[in-house]
Amino acid sequence: MLIHTRSVAHKVFEIWRSSERFTKNPDVVRLPSGRLMLIYCDTDSHWSQENQILTLLASDDAGSTWFKHRELVQHDIREDEERLVTPRLSRLKDERLVVLVDQDDNGHFHEDQPPGILAFWSEDNGNTWSEAQNTGITGFEPDRVMDLPDGRLGVASQVMRGETQEFANILSCSDDGGQTWYEQATIAHNGYHRFCEGAIVILDEGKELACVMRENHSAGIPCFVAFSQDMGKTWSKSQMLPFAIHRPYAKQLADGRVLVTGRHVNGGMGTYGWCGDLRVEAGQWSVGGPRQQFVAELTADALIIENKPEHECRYTLLPPECSKSEVIFEAQMRVEGENGKAVAFLSVSSLGPQGNLLQIAPDWIMLNKQTVDFRKPVDMTHERTVTIHHKRGLLEVRIDNKTLISGCIWRESQPLSDFGGGDPFKRTQFGQIGEAGRSFWKSVSYSVKNPTLPDTEWRWETSDGLWPDNYQREHLIQIHANPPGQKARPDHGYSSWLMLDDGRILLVDYTNFSDDPGRAHLVGVYLDQEDIN
Repeated sequence: MLIHTRSVAHKVFEIWRSSERFTKNPDVVRLPSGRLMLIYCDTDSHWSQENQILTLLASDDAGSTWFKHRELVQHDIREDEERLVTPRLSRLKDERLVVLVDQDDNGHFHEDQPPGILAFWSEDNGNTWSEAQNTGITGFEPDRVMDLPDGRLGVASQVMRGETQEFANILSCSDDGGQTWYEQATIAHNGYHRFCEGAIVILDEGKELACVMRENHSAGIPCFVAFSQDMGKTWSKSQMLPFAIHRPYAKQLADGRVLVTGRHVNGGMGTYGWCGDLRVEAGQWSVGGPRQQFVAELTADALIIENKPEHECRYTLLPPECSKSEVIFEAQMRVEGENGKAVAFLSVSSLGPQGNLLQIAPDWIMLNKQTVDFRKPVDMTHERTVTIHHKRGLLEVRIDNKTLISGCIWRESQPLSDFGGGDPFKRTQFGQIGEAGRSFWKSVSYSVKNPTLPDTEWRWETSDGLWPDNYQREHLIQIHANPPGQKARPDHGYSSWLMLDDGRILLVDYTNFSDDPGRAHLVGVYLDQEDIN
């Protein structure tokens, strides 16, 4: 298991397990009495095939122990009821509680489909609840209901726009305390990025709003943020953030920083956190580090990666926009190992329908497939400059500036979609391939000129004394790990947290770590201030 350079995984404890069930997507609030209340979806699997029970838990000891408070509602697909997906729980300024939950994605994801987000209201701290109210809010995967500084209620959701056939994050508002809702604004939509699961953050006591968004292609594309200075009526152009998290949960701390937590999809697998200034960091991206345990050493001369079974040291870069992007991907490196077996690689996604993988063995290089045209003998045990260059449909692989392999790149681009990071064809990466041998990396540079998106320039040299994923190593916090190679695909990361009176932060999440397929449980962790500094 990968233990990140900044980790609180040893502090995680189990808070709830429903026998033979998949418990997911918890959200927690504090009541005026000090009691904590949590809602989660109790279901038969991650994507339920049978029934879903929205269940409320409560804690009277700041989250150390929990008891079942009540079941809010149950739907059963087998009885022609719609699937309940992700509940969100809010405590409003008027002390009402409200639960939002989206129904079956397939029935409500498009702007031409009817709305299906339900609301349940409580005026007695969760003891009794209203019947389901169809809010009329468009889309699915809503954020929490927020008290906006101008007195309105607001909630972010996502919806597909028919014109582009891509997601937009939108803000819906209510002027009458949640009785009726209207679409206030599009937060982010450009027809390329798949903006979703936006989390509204109130900054500086209401002077500004931010929306931190998941980008659902993933594959090395990070989260985005947009800002509003007029209570959500208009929004700035979306900008990249230096982390890639699914279902970001974000709030501003008393010191002005914003803590964002969620499912990490560009490096170590598990739930991670980031804490910093959104406005300062907006517009940046960072290199993704290894997703599981690895053996590597950073010396003055090289980054030395040692291949071992069940180990994997790979670094993920921002992918090109499409097959019309010009790419120069270059490394000074060498390998050691058994002849005929690949030790290292460089890969470029987006170019062509399948992506491109250059494997490097001690005695050859090979692009994509084992034919005489794409596998060339070369002594890679001596330091070489390896270059992948694509421009206007011509892809060339050069060793020490000599072209050894050429190939055509058709205009169709590879559909970007990769959450796990295990297939180098689906990402732009460099590092380890295979279970034996060593690779020595002196420098890596990456330059991309895109047709419409901003260009990319990145360079790393071992002489700088920093790891390629140095930003992640210094700024991200591993909250709990969930490595690949288990019985079921790792599943986790729809987290929630709140500040306690003693200055600690209680975070709750779900995970299937060590569970049988189709099962998951809820976990908690207390974060101290030193954990997020």
